[in-house]
Amino acid sequence: MVALLATAGLLTAPVLRADDAPGVDTVRFRTFSTEDGLSQATARAIAQDSNGFLWIGTQDGLNRFDGHGFKVYRHDRADRWSLAQNHVWAIQPERDGGLWIATQGGGLGRYDPDLDRFDNFLADPARSDALAANHVTALLLDRRERLWVASVAGRLQWFDREQRRFSDLPLGALPALRMVRAMLQARDGSVWLGTHEGLLHLSEDGAVRLPLPAELERLDVFALAQAADGSIWTGTADAGALQIGADGQVLQRLRHDISAAPGDSLPDDAVRGLLPDADGNVWMTGSNRGLMYYDAAQRHFSLYAHNERDYSIAGNRLWGLLRERSGLLVVGSWANGFSIHDPRTRAFTQVDAVAGDPRALPSRPVLAVHADADGTLWVGLIDGGGLVHFDLQRGVLRRYAHDPADPGSLSHNFVQSLTRGRDGSLWVATVGGGLNRLRPGSERFEHYRHDPADPGSLAADALVFVDEDSAGTVWVGTLDHGLDELCAGCDRFRHHVHDPADPASLAGDTVNGVLETRRGAFYLAYRSAGLGRLDRASGRTESLRARDGDARGLGSDSISALHEDRQGRIWVGMQGGGVALLDDEQAATPTFRVFGTHQGLAADAVGEIAEDRRGHIWVSTTVGISRIDPVSGQILNFGRRDGTLSRGYWARSMAQLPDGRVAFGGLDGMTVVDPAAVDPAPAQPPVVTSLLLNNVPVALRWRDAQSPLRRSLVRGGVVELAYDADNVTFEFVSPYFSGAESLHYAYRLDAHDAQWIEADHRRRYATYTDLPAGDYRLHVRVRRDGQDWLEQQGTVSIVVGAAPWASPLAFLLYAAAAGLAVLLLLRRMRQARRAREQVQERIQLSEERLKLALTGSGSELWDIDLASGRMVRENRMEHVAATADAAEQTLAGFRPFVHPDDLAAFEAALAAHLRGDSSVFEASYRTPDRTADWVWLLTRGRIVDRDAAGRALRMSGITQDITALKRAEEALRALNEELELRVERRTSDLRAANLELRHALDRLTLTQRQLLESEKLASLGGLVAGIAHEINTPLGVGITAASHLAEEATRLSRLLHENRLGRRDLDQFQRTACESAEMILRNLRRADRLVKSFKQVAVDQSTEDRRVVELGACLAEILTTLGPALKKTPHKAELVCAQPVVCETAPGALYQIVGNLVMNSLTHGFSDGRPGRIVICVERDADGIAIGYRDDGVGMDEATRARIFDPFFTTRRGQGGSGLGMHIVYNLVSQSLGGTIQVDSAPGQGISIVLRLAASA
Repeated sequence: MVALLATAGLLTAPVLRADDAPGVDTVRFRTFSTEDGLSQATARAIAQDSNGFLWIGTQDGLNRFDGHGFKVYRHDRADRWSLAQNHVWAIQPERDGGLWIATQGGGLGRYDPDLDRFDNFLADPARSDALAANHVTALLLDRRERLWVASVAGRLQWFDREQRRFSDLPLGALPALRMVRAMLQARDGSVWLGTHEGLLHLSEDGAVRLPLPAELERLDVFALAQAADGSIWTGTADAGALQIGADGQVLQRLRHDISAAPGDSLPDDAVRGLLPDADGNVWMTGSNRGLMYYDAAQRHFSLYAHNERDYSIAGNRLWGLLRERSGLLVVGSWANGFSIHDPRTRAFTQVDAVAGDPRALPSRPVLAVHADADGTLWVGLIDGGGLVHFDLQRGVLRRYAHDPADPGSLSHNFVQSLTRGRDGSLWVATVGGGLNRLRPGSERFEHYRHDPADPGSLAADALVFVDEDSAGTVWVGTLDHGLDELCAGCDRFRHHVHDPADPASLAGDTVNGVLETRRGAFYLAYRSAGLGRLDRASGRTESLRARDGDARGLGSDSISALHEDRQGRIWVGMQGGGVALLDDEQAATPTFRVFGTHQGLAADAVGEIAEDRRGHIWVSTTVGISRIDPVSGQILNFGRRDGTLSRGYWARSMAQLPDGRVAFGGLDGMTVVDPAAVDPAPAQPPVVTSLLLNNVPVALRWRDAQSPLRRSLVRGGVVELAYDADNVTFEFVSPYFSGAESLHYAYRLDAHDAQWIEADHRRRYATYTDLPAGDYRLHVRVRRDGQDWLEQQGTVSIVVGAAPWASPLAFLLYAAAAGLAVLLLLRRMRQARRAREQVQERIQLSEERLKLALTGSGSELWDIDLASGRMVRENRMEHVAATADAAEQTLAGFRPFVHPDDLAAFEAALAAHLRGDSSVFEASYRTPDRTADWVWLLTRGRIVDRDAAGRALRMSGITQDITALKRAEEALRALNEELELRVERRTSDLRAANLELRHALDRLTLTQRQLLESEKLASLGGLVAGIAHEINTPLGVGITAASHLAEEATRLSRLLHENRLGRRDLDQFQRTACESAEMILRNLRRADRLVKSFKQVAVDQSTEDRRVVELGACLAEILTTLGPALKKTPHKAELVCAQPVVCETAPGALYQIVGNLVMNSLTHGFSDGRPGRIVICVERDADGIAIGYRDDGVGMDEATRARIFDPFFTTRRGQGGSGLGMHIVYNLVSQSLGGTIQVDSAPGQGISIVLRLAASA
């Protein structure tokens, strides 16, 4: 049943008589009970405070409800500020947000909204100004803000808030006053009392009892309400409802009449609540049968009783009534919670099946719907429902079902699609029964079925849709056999099928629907092949498919709906892609404006599309119905709470009624939407409700002296945070009771947030960490789906205190310290300035010395701008041809003067340095001098400036003439060749000795010995090469110093010859001579040491003679000869010999042993490329001499360690390893030295080798 709730600001809607149309509902309720957080299921008292919260008084506590959840207040014997008692009888709000609470046995309490606590007043027989009794039954706050209190004491009291005293009314005590259930102040100021012993009417001052008819004084009254015309409505225990005039006369009496037709009498005589509206109609709660609505104009009653539907009233035993300030109806029940009805949802009419009632739909799923011009609907059903002709007021007008015995009946009860042709015929597409046609005025169906023997028959009997174009051609979509057309007046079908070999054929086997635009285009909605367009003359098609990642394309290839709006734009509904608006259908590559879940649509699975008279687009989805505003892009979603079907809607099931309403067919019935009546309740101003520090709720300061809250945040105020409040959370809410899940929030903290931060209804909190000291203001705003942000915001001020180190005293100390620091800084600046001047003087002096040194050494200083290539040179080499002959002083200008054989190496070294592969650029090369002879130059430099991207900008360095050094190198090279010749001769002698031994030994032994000796000679050859290279360095330095000294001597001789020699020149020459001589001597000594070491080791290598040596010194010489090999690696070798160890041994064998061990570590132990460390330890103990060798390399596994001394065993086969090195070591230790060798190693732990030798090894 449907009735109209008229309330201020709400749109009116046509009244549907629910008793005339079973299964048609427009009034729905949402119920809240204990499972939602209500403290107890009996909602006896209901009120709304000034902040918009609903307060529900139950038999076990008081509840504050904000639409999202409940905050429960209960009595706590340990807390004097808690609720007086849990059984609440009445609630009286105050304008300032406070509440008066009447309890059954705990007296009277006042809720203080600032402090979030209760002031309780108890009866005290010893005091005349105390509450009369602890059982308070009714409350009234009159227009003077005076509180009237009724209790079981039998007398009325007023409460003086300033003096906190109670006083009795002049009326005195009356038996009827022992149970006052309702009090009402009329507009004239008089007060009406509803008691268990009649109705009382008092003057405003409470002194006079105004006369009433005797019959009224015998009523058992539960409820009172004043209508818009000033009359008083009275609800009684079992005598129905009465309307009483201001003079006390009964205007009408409403009673239940068991003999009357439904709707003609009051459904329940036990009236517990009354709520008149502005039109004189009255809502009433009954104690037995549910919620009643009295339509005064039609004198008709509607009953809303509890049933199995989830949107029905909470229960049939109801109590309180309240019109919430946004127009919602709140109904309290006895033992079933409370229900809320939003009159705005009456814009959505639900049509459902009712079992056993022939006027209702026979089954729930509505797959097809069509609206006729008279407003009636044709409904296609499944589950045996067939076809139904339906009227929203009268219900089912006619049902058509398949009858196997009647050839003129509907061919199948599974109706998939409906359309009305131009000639008035109703076309019915079924799944399994083909196509049906019901001509105007006929009750017999014509059938079009598939005939395998007739190619002109219907392609298949399983159909998807039927539609007719402007020419009268009927288009039929089959389930998997393409698209059929039947021209007007024809009886043969033309088939359009999918042919993979023909790109101009249908793109898929199933077409969900067609759309003929006003321009004549003909679109096809494929089930899985995108959007198509058909040339009806040629039968050729083209299609548009979805593309991954294309934000302006179709979101899915499954097209479920097509619609052309009044502006000629094409809307496309998709399964999984939302809704797409075609921007330009003439474009070569069409683009779309997409409305999906990311844009706010409730679901991406779309059923159908319709347009209302205001241009809004209505879309049915799998979760409800949505409205799209094409201009603003705003989307308004309507779910189950708004009156839509919770399980969603079918594709292609929609009809538009002549009055503008839209019917959508769904899985659980049908929804009829009146777009003109849709006006969702606006969001209510948000409030900040609570504060949490480190996720712990904060009590008010009256409970916790350290609290930052002086008053409840609901009342605004200031939050005073300490400096160490690291994690601060503010919770907020908008009291909204018409679908709080549709709300969206945003918050912003002034002086902290640059923009609004959005949050949905599940995350109603704002969290901040480490707020700096200062003043802030938190703003919270709210909006409903599809609406703009509400202008009125919730705000709260926040003050974050300064830390002790940021207090005024601290800043004073800081200022003093800063002043002292400034003085110290000034002093340091003066000192720094003096130091800087001294440094500049030293730099200037150093620069002069550098210039003199460059001049003296003949070196040239250069600086190159790499961007331009231009070069700046100082102390230029004038004897070089490029100095005078180069076309320009640039790098490019000097390239032609580099010897062709040296140019490639020069440029490679330069390129490597510019790439960052080398830290220093160094190149030696030949260039012609002015006499056309080649001279050698050495150029060194590095990059001194790079840009932000790391590219080189500037490079500086020096160039030296190393011709003399190169000549010395040639001489050294000759010496090296002579040494190599000696080695070759020695090698020849050794080969001869090996030849002699071969005759004495076994062939295999001789071969092995030869290989061992070859390895030994290769080691000696490596030693020679390394020493030769090592000697080059001191010789080169010595030659350079000698050349420089010679040049200085020549210069001194010239000055002497020219009589220009001064003391300063002599001093300079003396210093230069001393420095050069010292440098020459130092490098010659170094070369001498190298040669002596080499000679000793070479001698030892060439003979196996034993001699007495100091073992530490011997090993040091061996490491010196191995130095060139070590310098080529990042690895280091150390010798540890705490005490001299003198013994007789074979140094040559010892060299081979140590050399093989070191080279084995370099080759195998440090193969991972990381810098390694080798340590050789020598010590003498009681058992003899121990030589320890260890490295920190990669180590080896047990299998490798067990075979380490086997001949020809190597882990580097084919990479230069012969497998003889460790075998030689073993033989030398055990045979030549007569000792033992032990190896210990593990993967990743390096190697440890211990050689045990006799005291005289």
